[in-house]
Amino acid sequence: MTESTAVVENLKVKQKLFTELEAKVGEKCLLVTNTSSFLLEDVACKLGAAKREQFGGLHFFNPVPAMKLVEVVRGSGTTDAAYNALIDFCQKLGKTPVKCMDTPGFIVNRLLIPYLADSMRLAESGNATRRDIDTAMRLGTGYPMGPFELMDYIGLDTMKFIMDGWHQRCPDDHRYSPCESLDNLVTIGKVGRKSGEGFYRYAK
Repeated sequence: MTESTAVVENLKVKQKLFTELEAKVGEKCLLVTNTSSFLLEDVACKLGAAKREQFGGLHFFNPVPAMKLVEVVRGSGTTDAAYNALIDFCQKLGKTPVKCMDTPGFIVNRLLIPYLADSMRLAESGNATRRDIDTAMRLGTGYPMGPFELMDYIGLDTMKFIMDGWHQRCPDDHRYSPCESLDNLVTIGKVGRKSGEGFYRYAK
């Protein structure tokens, strides 16, 4: 049996939920988180040693029905049997699993977030406009969306939440330093497509 959660990205909420689940599920039940920004060791830190062996991460991507990729994340205590069961589960869903250890951002976000942050800093420097950066990355790399289009799709509040969390954890890493343009837009409630405006305006 596998119990997977996709609750709000709030560490205390996740820790509380898994503590409650641990008391209710059997010893062979796998506990799985879909976190995109927290380390597994932080989410599972309040679990007993035995249950941490049955704990792992399955990071699905939106929209889930269309996106084939799942990052299968192994915690420091995850057993081989538990980890292989998660990989098998993804394959049975018709997904493509990729293996990753418990590292900030896993694979995709570890590479994506600094790229998005650098895009904001480039625009803030005045050396290129947001629109031209988006056009360059779509036509020059074959990406389906430019970085500002993508951030508006993800949600600028989500982007800020991830960057702030990583900056707090790694304050000396400039890749996660706050970006003024992002902070300003989130402060005034312009968080992307879901609010009708972010880096761009959208018809409602």
